[in-house]
Amino acid sequence: MKFTINKYYLLGLSLMAVTLFTGCAKFVDKPPLDNFSNDEYWTSETNVRTYNWGFYEMFTGFGTGTNGDFYFSWLSDDQAPSGFTNFVLNAPASDGRWTFANIRKANIMLENIDKVPMDDEAKNHWKGVARFFRALAYFRLVKVFGDVPWINKSLDISEDDIIYKPRDSRALVMDSVLSDLNFAYANLRQEDQANTVNKDVALALISRVGLYAGTYRKYHTELSLPDAEKFLTASKDASTKLMTAGYTLNADFRTVYSSLDLSKDPECILYKQYEPGVLTHSVIGYTNSSTTMAGLNKNAVESFVCTDGFPIGVSTHYEGDADLDHTLANRDKRLLETISDFLCYKTHLVNGLSASTGYRPAKFLQPADENQLAPYNSTDAPIFWLPEILDNYAEACAELDDMGKYTITQADLDKSVNKLRARSGVPALQVVGHQGTAIGGVAFTDPDKDSDVPSLIWEIRRERRVELMMCGFRFYDLMRWKKGEKLDNTKIQISSWGLKCLLPINWI
Repeated sequence: MKFTINKYYLLGLSLMAVTLFTGCAKFVDKPPLDNFSNDEYWTSETNVRTYNWGFYEMFTGFGTGTNGDFYFSWLSDDQAPSGFTNFVLNAPASDGRWTFANIRKANIMLENIDKVPMDDEAKNHWKGVARFFRALAYFRLVKVFGDVPWINKSLDISEDDIIYKPRDSRALVMDSVLSDLNFAYANLRQEDQANTVNKDVALALISRVGLYAGTYRKYHTELSLPDAEKFLTASKDASTKLMTAGYTLNADFRTVYSSLDLSKDPECILYKQYEPGVLTHSVIGYTNSSTTMAGLNKNAVESFVCTDGFPIGVSTHYEGDADLDHTLANRDKRLLETISDFLCYKTHLVNGLSASTGYRPAKFLQPADENQLAPYNSTDAPIFWLPEILDNYAEACAELDDMGKYTITQADLDKSVNKLRARSGVPALQVVGHQGTAIGGVAFTDPDKDSDVPSLIWEIRRERRVELMMCGFRFYDLMRWKKGEKLDNTKIQISSWGLKCLLPINWI
């Protein structure tokens, strides 16, 4: 009897164990209650919109610490960092910029949009958004790394043949980028929610990408890259559309860089919004501090023309650089709005301020910001804005003209860079013959002009430099123009560190 009881007892325990383990297995197989499965997520346009918000972190703007596109882009011939930087020649084992996270995110979105119950207009709009951000991510990769693998699908971890595929040529990748952007422009809504990607934002990126890729292909002849004309024409055409889209210049050059609210700024196409206690940055704090600032170098200061419109090497209005009052006298207003009207040095502080060159950046200051300290600044940052578009248009026209693919006219200059010059109190730049320049009918050539660059292109590049100084463009401009030697102090001996204002050596 005892044996019988134990037998049934053990049998019962065994059945209970099977039941418990089976129930356990079913329980642990259930998806988490606080997460959507892929199929559950793609069920409404609201969910698609929520998914897309993550892309907007790609727009750095003023950043949050010292990672912003503005002021902190010290690797150029415009600013002198407060200390020397040693560059390692060997390739690093890793680089945080080698990331495909947003490309994968865009590919996942593209693969799932057709599942969402919404009309074709909505589906095409959101496909345009995904392809816009995929294009932006690839554009940034190409600028840094050149050839990169083009991937247009979300990958499974087992797809080693694609994950470890060789790099595709930058020509193929940039052609694909332009294709993505053309699709985006054709399908994006003209207006969706305020300050989000729309047709105008797509045009702005085409303007930027087309100019970069077109000039890179033109000047880097050693790579035998085709279709420079195609990209430059895309930039010119996109810029033309934006120049007639209702955007207008602010009366003041600094407004777009120092505004607490860019929502109604007439020249802003897209901006990054900052709010106290929510998202803030450090640009004001780092340019209004006793910590040594990365001052403008002397070459950058000398790139601003005089009030008669001529470069300092030609102008009779230039008073020299014996002191800052003379340096700033009779100069383009943008110079007075880019740097302070007093010098501040490392060892001879003025108002408690210190700059590496004495020329202290003032472009981003906003006294009305409730907190001037880093990292609590809350001015908004432009992402795409009209002055860049005007500069892009003029340069694309001039480059196409130099290639014999377009004839640049005075009207082209008057509706682009001459609007920027007029706002800054500078006479119009005139085109004379093939790529020559004049002011008020007086032909001139800057004695500092690079010998391999026509005068017209040189002056348009100058306009771009002074208008967009400390906005994150200069390094990649030098790269696409094949002018990396301007960063090489072993050749020119006047690197960004060496181009200091004329000060006693013990003051620097």
